[in-house]
Amino acid sequence: MHGNKAGGEFIKIAEVARLLSQQASNFSSPYNSLIGDDAAVIDFQELKINLFASDMMVENIHFRTSYFKDADIGYKSMSTNVSDMAAMGGRPVYATVSLGAPSHFSIPDFYTGVRAACEEYGFHIAGGDLSYSELIVISVSMLGATFADPILRSTAMAEDYIFVTGPLGGSSAGLTLLQANQDATGPLVDIHLRPKARVREAEGIALAGATSAIDVSDGLIADLNHICEQSGVGAELEHLPIAVGASLDAAMYGGEDYQLVFSHPNPSKVESTFETLGLDQPYGIGRLRSEPGILLDGKRIEVRGYQHGL
Repeated sequence: MHGNKAGGEFIKIAEVARLLSQQASNFSSPYNSLIGDDAAVIDFQELKINLFASDMMVENIHFRTSYFKDADIGYKSMSTNVSDMAAMGGRPVYATVSLGAPSHFSIPDFYTGVRAACEEYGFHIAGGDLSYSELIVISVSMLGATFADPILRSTAMAEDYIFVTGPLGGSSAGLTLLQANQDATGPLVDIHLRPKARVREAEGIALAGATSAIDVSDGLIADLNHICEQSGVGAELEHLPIAVGASLDAAMYGGEDYQLVFSHPNPSKVESTFETLGLDQPYGIGRLRSEPGILLDGKRIEVRGYQHGL
């Protein structure tokens, strides 16, 4: 992990390394060397890693510092990538995080948020980079492992049932509250500032044998449409679960809920698998169909999604 700033040292790298090393104190490996050298030493033979994802967050596009604390930015940058693992029926194992930020940004607070995500989801930081930047820019790469076979967007079938792991629209409603009052608080605000990746639900989805899955990052309709287009199907929806305090429009088109949407031919199998794992039952919201397009309560609806930065 390196850092630099024109005209002087950007940050004491040892402080960040010490902070991140704490979250890996119980890490068991033949080498156990993730931070402190030019590259992490990882023994892949026993880990069965089969997922890789990479994502970026940019100030004023994905978040605003007027209402995001530095630790929240660190947590969210990791949680959104963990959600990509969950969307494939998997869990995170390792991540690297590279950060460019201005001098007033609190690097220790940022990495406190990163560490909180590591502890919550059970993965480890294996390095990254630090640099000076006028705007905050974060790049995360993540390795993960699936609970069963990887779940793709392209393998859904007409007549499959559609499920979602929880209520929708909460993050969008929280963002609206923050845009009106940057000091707003409450459950909806929490959903937006510190979104939860659905790793435990991903295990249930994978073990049940879901035919497709995706996380709701750009909005239910936009993300479900990715499954429909890649699988060559359409969808008919009804009874959408709406977060308390959110609207139907937010539930349909609001982004960053990070609930999982998935398809399965047998609702009884889904129910029994989730029950065995001690998970809350997912919501049945409709079925896939052979005709293209997405219907809600029998009416064709517009396909659009959440626009970051607007």
